[in-house]
Amino acid sequence: MTGGTAPAHTRHEADPAAVRRWLAGLRGQPAGRVPDPVPPSPTGLRQRLALLAVPEADRERLCAEMPGPDRDPAVWEALIRCHQRLFAAPADGADSAEGTDGADGTAALDWPDAPAALGATGRYFYAHLFVLALPLALERQHRLGVPDDVVGATFADLGAKLTSYRLAHGTGGFDRQRWIARHFRGTLHRLGRLQFDRAVLDADAHGGDAAASGGPAHGDPVLQVHIPGDGPLSRSACDASFAAARHFYARHFPATRHARATCSSWLLDPQLAEHLAPESRILAFQSRFARFGARPVCDDDVLEFVFHRPPGRADLGRLPQGTALQRSLVRHLRAGGHWHLAHGWTALP
Repeated sequence: MTGGTAPAHTRHEADPAAVRRWLAGLRGQPAGRVPDPVPPSPTGLRQRLALLAVPEADRERLCAEMPGPDRDPAVWEALIRCHQRLFAAPADGADSAEGTDGADGTAALDWPDAPAALGATGRYFYAHLFVLALPLALERQHRLGVPDDVVGATFADLGAKLTSYRLAHGTGGFDRQRWIARHFRGTLHRLGRLQFDRAVLDADAHGGDAAASGGPAHGDPVLQVHIPGDGPLSRSACDASFAAARHFYARHFPATRHARATCSSWLLDPQLAEHLAPESRILAFQSRFARFGARPVCDDDVLEFVFHRPPGRADLGRLPQGTALQRSLVRHLRAGGHWHLAHGWTALP
């Protein structure tokens, strides 16, 4: 689909049933109680794209494909309902409107990717949603007193995910809607090198809890640690992030005491110690955590995070081998091994 301004009555005449079902599913979400978004002016749109760190390669198409109530009523109505669902009040009432729907903050969001028949309109649909949702999300951040530098670093993750999509698919688009919902709902913030997400420990999802080793039990509040893929995991940078986290959440979310952090990542797979040098920054990061729970196979996660290959589309013989980590990951897979998702916990300093 191009970025033209086709009349509303022609834009979806040739859409297959899959598109109609997808739009109907989104439009059928429960209505919310937040104000409907207003299409931004051209200047306002550029300002939002800048704050979200949208790459130059995506800005023109994002602007050209921006839906509106007159241009494409069906898509616009779907965006309105997603906007309302994004900011729906939490089921458990925790932390007022900044709470979550579930343990991971996105459990109630049934937002499937758009059918391919929608073209660029579908590939950018959820990016447009977050562009429209930005004013309300910023209002909530400011009400909480979150500093501007933290807000900027947090929301810039949308631009990073646009970059990842282009690397993986060779075209523009965005498919991390459930992930970025955390940022806009206000559960996740980037504090220096690391991201932290307010949650409660779900022992079922982790294959057990860590109570026996002094860690969090099922239902305990935790900060989930996430590692953006934009730089080295230096010990000093991670120390600063962990030190900042306890102060940040005590100040801005005082209703809940966060004393422990958890991390679920292939970067905690103990097999990495067999392939990396003892002084590896990844191994130093691992040493912060006590492991617990199950260790499911996650080869696709590794290939997507490190090599930007979508699930099922990686040719091991053609993957880049420019770093020791890349060589180790591929060598292990070619030998018939697998990489595993591991869970760990640590006390906040």
